[in-house]
Amino acid sequence: MPIDPIADQNCVRRFLLDEADDARVATVRLTQALSAMLDHQAMPTPVFSLCGELAAAACLLADMLKFKGEMIIQLKGDGPVSLLVADCNSEGQVRATAQWSTLDDSLSFQDLVGAGYLAVTADPEHGERYQGIVPLDGSSLADCLNHYFASSEQLDTRIYLAADTQQAGGLLLQRLPREAHSNRQEDTWDTLHILADTVGPDELKTLAGPPLAYRLFHGQTIRRLDPWPVQFGCSCSRDRSARALRSLGKSDVESLFASQSTVTVDCHFCGQVYQYDQADIEWLLSDQPPGPDTLQ
Repeated sequence: MPIDPIADQNCVRRFLLDEADDARVATVRLTQALSAMLDHQAMPTPVFSLCGELAAAACLLADMLKFKGEMIIQLKGDGPVSLLVADCNSEGQVRATAQWSTLDDSLSFQDLVGAGYLAVTADPEHGERYQGIVPLDGSSLADCLNHYFASSEQLDTRIYLAADTQQAGGLLLQRLPREAHSNRQEDTWDTLHILADTVGPDELKTLAGPPLAYRLFHGQTIRRLDPWPVQFGCSCSRDRSARALRSLGKSDVESLFASQSTVTVDCHFCGQVYQYDQADIEWLLSDQPPGPDTLQ
């Protein structure tokens, strides 16, 4: 089938495989959304690529949410890249950022992140958070996520990720729940898994959508579901940044303003800067969380 590179950008594409009625496939490709999300953060190339992969993964997982809220993936390690975080909400708004020190572009994933953990959090607007945590065991971000799926989830799931400074892509293969699986279904799942394992980084970054699904699973009858558009979006606000200041405690807030006339809070995700001066102290230290219309 003809490839439409524009139509399959910045969206999650979902598919069902009719001959394997217990399996679903999803792909994602980020281009403009990736640039809007990361270009302003001046990241080294390896960090940019890792953030791109993490954002692609967050989109694939957020697509599975059955509630209004967000999916958050966080990686913390003791390597040069000490923090990676990406989240995507049920409205399709995705963002990502990182913290890093001086690093060599030739370092492997394991050398970049070191020892630490990967946390996957489903955060509904109403209800309790669910979080799964696994150690950073694996030679790639996808390996770590697959370790999470194997240890923390009830569904057989495989994820594949790739990114550079221009685009990011991902593929998710998931086995839907059934009370029992026949030998034939087991064989079909094993075959799908083997086929998915043949995907390469360039295909993930450039063929996401129907072209990739047909390339990998052309022996199946592939049923397309509606695409889910995603875009860069940041949930920061003056109210949230004020809450962050309040969380420091009264004495620390007073010390900050005693040493400087204004205090700024920067959002690492979007670069927005929120500034507070002496007139805001009363609201920052009040019993009620400050709102955007009450801050100077």
